[in-house]
Amino acid sequence: MLEIEDIHVNRGGTHAVRGLSLTVGRGEIVSLIGANGAGKTTTLSAVSGLLRPRKGRILYRPDETAGAIDLTAMKAEQIVAAGISHCPEARQIFGNLTVTENLRIGAYLRRDAEGVAKDLADIHRRFPILEERGSVPGDKLSGGEQMMLAIGRALMSRPKLILFDEPSLGLAPILVEQIFDILEAVRADGVTVLLVEQNAAMALDISDRAYVIEAGEITLSGTGRELATNADVQRAYLGAA
Repeated sequence: MLEIEDIHVNRGGTHAVRGLSLTVGRGEIVSLIGANGAGKTTTLSAVSGLLRPRKGRILYRPDETAGAIDLTAMKAEQIVAAGISHCPEARQIFGNLTVTENLRIGAYLRRDAEGVAKDLADIHRRFPILEERGSVPGDKLSGGEQMMLAIGRALMSRPKLILFDEPSLGLAPILVEQIFDILEAVRADGVTVLLVEQNAAMALDISDRAYVIEAGEITLSGTGRELATNADVQRAYLGAA
């Protein structure tokens, strides 16, 4: 579904990503793990059009019969319209808007009012707290509620692929488990997932495949289980002695 080919991306005047290549197959959860500053968020931003690679290609096939689309030539809103949604680090909730208004922003490119209403009802079934707090400003929600809102907002665009950037950041352990259950449920509903996550153990546990990124380059790849049992990964990211 997604093929990143030898991309180079600058961020803040530095070469944040250097010659990075990876693939995400349709229906997979693929994780990108690495230390802070390794280039994980930059990679997601390049896919979603927030940053433009200075070299390389990002090819996307929205369905099995479609030809490849080169995302590097597209604007962020065009990428959303093509079926890719970005659930960013730190949620980026609109604090002055209500929960319901935040959710509807996720569907801002859609013109199918009935479909939007159906999807909003589906989000309420998945996250009942968002219906209960629909009239509450986004900045009045707890961290866990804001994460659910960010996921719900991303789903409102009816994506085929969601980019998740640190969805467990700052959450209590019990909420972290809930968020990872939600990620698996999203995949079960047919949405492909590219996940950036500091909690490497839990990310690898739910991933079909994973990549390790260091200093803007992929240094290791394999199935989630292969990386979880790799001695170097265990020492660097899983807390093994």
